[in-house]
Amino acid sequence: MCHNLTCDFTYILPEGQITAFTYTDATKLLVITGTNLPSVIANISSVEYAFTSCTVDESTLSDTNIECTLIKEPTCGDHKPIVTSLGIVPYADDVTDETILCTVSGAQPNTDMNLLGGDNITISGQYLPHNLVTSTV
Repeated sequence: MCHNLTCDFTYILPEGQITAFTYTDATKLLVITGTNLPSVIANISSVEYAFTSCTVDESTLSDTNIECTLIKEPTCGDHKPIVTSLGIVPYADDVTDETILCTVSGAQPNTDMNLLGGDNITISGQYLPHNLVTSTV
């Protein structure tokens, strides 16, 4: 609340804690375990993993468990899930990132390229970033 250019703010400590998580690539299932997690879907703003949104399975929610399915492939890199519920739910100290490796399966064209550059190359593979439109290399 603000009065005469002086504001008072109350900091609310985040609730809950993520203590572990698993991601299964074949099913795109992310399972998050913890303590005092948001157990009502209305209290979860979003769940993301590896720059990908996750659809929460409401039937799995409890104060110790959240299960969701990624809506597309994850992006390569080192990642932890991000659960947003009145702020980002913090991690226990021993929760570490999981590494997802990029796989490049091809690059086109691969012959008759200009020695001075300026060619457009399309790189294909798995777990590459979703939002890359162009990049100069």
